[in-house]
Amino acid sequence: MVTWGDAVRWNPAVLQDAVGAINAAYNKLVACSDDLRDINTPQGWHGDAASAAAGEVNQIIDGLEEYAADIAALRRAAGDTGDAITGVQNGVKEAQAIAAANHFTIAGDGAVVDNGAPEVPEEQRELVAEERHRVAEELKDRVEEVVRQAINVDEELCSVLGLIQAGQVIDATANDNEHTSLAAAGNAGAAIAFPSIMPPPAVDADPSMNAAWWAALSDKERQQLIAQHPDWVGNRDGVKASDRSKANLNLLQQEKRSFAAELDRLKREDGDSDEIARLEQRLKALDSITGMMHNPDGSLNTNRQLMSLDMTGDHPKAAIANGDVDTAQHVAVFTPGMNSTVDANMNGYVNDMQGVRHSAEDMLRRAGDMSNVATVTWIGYEPSSFDDNGSLLGLATGENADVGGDKLAKFDQGINASRTTDPHFTALGHSQGSIVTGISLTHGGTGVDDAVVFGSPGVADHFGIDNTAADLKVPQGHAYNITAAGDPVAQWVPETWRYGAAPYAMDGMTQLSADAATGPDGTPLAASHGHSEYTRTTPEGVDSTSKHNIAAIVAGKPQLTVPAH
Repeated sequence: MVTWGDAVRWNPAVLQDAVGAINAAYNKLVACSDDLRDINTPQGWHGDAASAAAGEVNQIIDGLEEYAADIAALRRAAGDTGDAITGVQNGVKEAQAIAAANHFTIAGDGAVVDNGAPEVPEEQRELVAEERHRVAEELKDRVEEVVRQAINVDEELCSVLGLIQAGQVIDATANDNEHTSLAAAGNAGAAIAFPSIMPPPAVDADPSMNAAWWAALSDKERQQLIAQHPDWVGNRDGVKASDRSKANLNLLQQEKRSFAAELDRLKREDGDSDEIARLEQRLKALDSITGMMHNPDGSLNTNRQLMSLDMTGDHPKAAIANGDVDTAQHVAVFTPGMNSTVDANMNGYVNDMQGVRHSAEDMLRRAGDMSNVATVTWIGYEPSSFDDNGSLLGLATGENADVGGDKLAKFDQGINASRTTDPHFTALGHSQGSIVTGISLTHGGTGVDDAVVFGSPGVADHFGIDNTAADLKVPQGHAYNITAAGDPVAQWVPETWRYGAAPYAMDGMTQLSADAATGPDGTPLAASHGHSEYTRTTPEGVDSTSKHNIAAIVAGKPQLTVPAH
């Protein structure tokens, strides 16, 4: 049985170097094909001796065909196993890097050893302890997944070697030897040695397990899965954002073809009108996502990442990033609220978050900091709409907020799990999205360092909860609320206590301004009014105070914020 210690010691170079020698032998053998075709019984030779000679020739040909298949199978097995081992080694290195960065070590038997955290202030000890527990569990998942992959690689190679040793790669006795091709025999042998890629963990696996699975695959294996099984990759929290995006772009085209074909069939057959409308709505959403992921000239916008694509449920769902989530030093995930859909207004949200990103990077650049920022617009749940009477109290239900909060927690955890270095991470929530954000943060272990809610009716989903900012499990003093003048959702709904304590009066919540103000550097800032202007920029190019404050938190510069009066 392969162990963690074995995986650590494995060296892919041994097999990769052997491929060259095996290939040279194979090429020499295949070059004999023409000579074999010329071997036949001389014209006019009949009788027992002639039959015996023909039989000997056929045995030689059959043996060489089987030998060619054996060598080709060995060549492919050695090359693919060497490649797979590079993936296993990558998984080992990522696990060791995470352990070293967090003062853990991984023992030779795979045990995770906690070497103790640096001294932290008393008020942060509980959060730090929770984080260290999360890291320890992630490391255990990574060790488990590396060993699982290593066992699979070992068994695959042993299977091919067993077939070669038993002479069972191919049976050449049924071949037509007058038209023999050693290359064809070699192709048959190579096909038998075609490796299988370890399938992903269960659909409901922790993001850390998904990250460990992806890390322990070679680049060749990853690209194969992105091309052939994008549904395994695109929505799997814990996989790198760039790879999720490639998979989801492939999945986008697959879904378009599937829905279009089904829609065409239903229209030809005069099918169910409700199903036709559903398919048309989905195609509209896919077209909208396609537009968001491409430039006006039709080229792919390489500055965006399609981090999720979910066509299940009543409405399509997606997450689109501005910037590179895999490498940015500052990452923010924005969850919009009621009446938000992929095809109706997601494009506006993505553009707003691009504006926040630019403002945050401008602040960093003015301070001489070249750090990069990435912002994600996440519509991974199904936001509510106003009820039939237009009541604000119908803006959220326990079901969609709870489910959305659970999904958002995993999405956030997945971003951290996919990286060996954690970014400065900000959670942003507007309207009902602030409820979903609040629920997600109560899970803990999300990696979120700062949380900003704006236009918020509350950050809980149950009537009568008198929660505090400490429930959000972000560091003390790192939870912020912004309430604009004339915003009925943020000003009046909290008075019902339906969604927990009012954010504008919540204990431990820092209040930031949405009024007209002057920034710390003397820059004029505009007021936001109502429920939908928190990230606005005026036609003259002046940021609103609320947008400035959101960008300052995203940039990790709370000293630049404008406090509420």
